[in-house]
Amino acid sequence: MKTILKTNYFFGLIILLNIVFSCTSSKNKSVSENIENCNLDKIKFKLSVFDKNGLTGDENNKVALDYEFCVPNKPEILNTIINEIDSSIKPIKGKGRTKCADNAILLTGNSYNKDIKKILCKLSQLEYITEINQVYWE
Repeated sequence: MKTILKTNYFFGLIILLNIVFSCTSSKNKSVSENIENCNLDKIKFKLSVFDKNGLTGDENNKVALDYEFCVPNKPEILNTIINEIDSSIKPIKGKGRTKCADNAILLTGNSYNKDIKKILCKLSQLEYITEINQVYWE
């Protein structure tokens, strides 16, 4: 009886470890695919400048970057972007450097403490976003 319990415990542990490692590798693959499928033509600044914390600059002068883009002024689109991609993206008044059309809304986000490459790549894959620009607060 003890041998059967040990065998069941061993196989249960193997199955559990298999599930854990397959989920981890699947997650990493998904992140990689998103970056590989990135539409870099829409992103008007270099993704390579960001570190793992979403900061850019040399070691003594790291800063976050603000970015902007236009989307059609429809609640379902805003909800998709804010709820599924990055909850910190906010609408702001104006047309921005991106020069939003009258029927569009300007959204802005910030790179600080995020997987900014993944976020920007997801945004670049959306057909209704034509470009993503860096914000220069002037």
